Amino acid sequence: MPAIPVTNASRPHAISTVTSALERDQFEILYPTIRGFLLSQFEAHSMPQDAIEYFTRQLIRVTKCLDYNTFSGRYETGLLVVEAAEAFKGRRLNDSEYEKAAILGWMVVFLRSYFSLSDNIVDQVTTSHGKLSWHRLDGIGHKALNDVLLLEGAVYQLAREHFRRESYYVDLLELLHETRHPAFFRNPIPNFHFPIDRQRAANIYKSAIYSFYLPMALSMILCGFPVERASPIDFSYYDLVLDVLLPLGEYAHIQTEYLESRSGNLPKGRSWCFDVVRIAGSPEQLATLESHFGKGDATSQLHVRSVFADAGVDARYALYAQDAHSRIGSLIDALPELRSPSGDAVLGRAIFRSLLEDVHNRLD
Repeated sequence: MPAIPVTNASRPHAISTVTSALERDQFEILYPTIRGFLLSQFEAHSMPQDAIEYFTRQLIRVTKCLDYNTFSGRYETGLLVVEAAEAFKGRRLNDSEYEKAAILGWMVVFLRSYFSLSDNIVDQVTTSHGKLSWHRLDGIGHKALNDVLLLEGAVYQLAREHFRRESYYVDLLELLHETRHPAFFRNPIPNFHFPIDRQRAANIYKSAIYSFYLPMALSMILCGFPVERASPIDFSYYDLVLDVLLPLGEYAHIQTEYLESRSGNLPKGRSWCFDVVRIAGSPEQLATLESHFGKGDATSQLHVRSVFADAGVDARYALYAQDAHSRIGSLIDALPELRSPSGDAVLGRAIFRSLLEDVHNRLD
């Protein structure tokens, strides 16, 4: 894969996960190279011309799929790998370091697209992030199943191409497998801080893992934080981080449900706002919500928003958000700032505080 056209001097170093236009542009530079690399894998294996042409058509559709689902500046999760690495090292990454971090970031973008698309197909979601889901577009339909496989396969092709000679390659692959495999969720679902059913708890848990923990853990591997403990009495770097990022992911997920419900983009499944009415609302309010929730017509949405207002959803969310901010802030304050064995990276609290503030101050 050709070298990435990137210059160290063009990248500002600041511990913030609010993505700037310059950071997005720098991240986007890598995408055409990745797309060309994926196509070259078929050409290199002497595939018949008709097979190459078929894959080219598939890749064009996958490109459109990525544009539709992850472009338009939605790089926060992928860029978190870069931002965390710079925060841990306390400096801008050099060109070689940036290339590896950015590729890992794009692997996260591909993997998140894989998760999102597959979930939307299974759940038969009509809209996602305020627009039609990819598989609902004309001409896509069941072809989206093939896009899911291509998105997942791209992650491991990139891993092999860029990291198979690294000492941490096995750790990298195991992390990727664990975060996409049901075995990762073999432990009991954590005790979330709002009464929700088990399925929603599992969905929130998954969202926290691949939106927050995965990019942070990839950055930690890149910065030399060992996955295995040297002895039973040593800290587990990754468990420490997980203890902070799980509740942060819960907060971010519930916040998304709340903001989407206020915007009228009401999901089919039960959301945090629905649970507020189920727990604190009247039987009449719950019956109205059951009749109209998840329906796209304007009348149903008006009924739903009216129930949310009468049940005091806004006030309850404000209390939840304040509690979550305080509680997660305390976890960050208690996080030990541990140095990597090589000594050139520190598991500092600043990146976690920045993540928390970015979530807490989000408006849409």
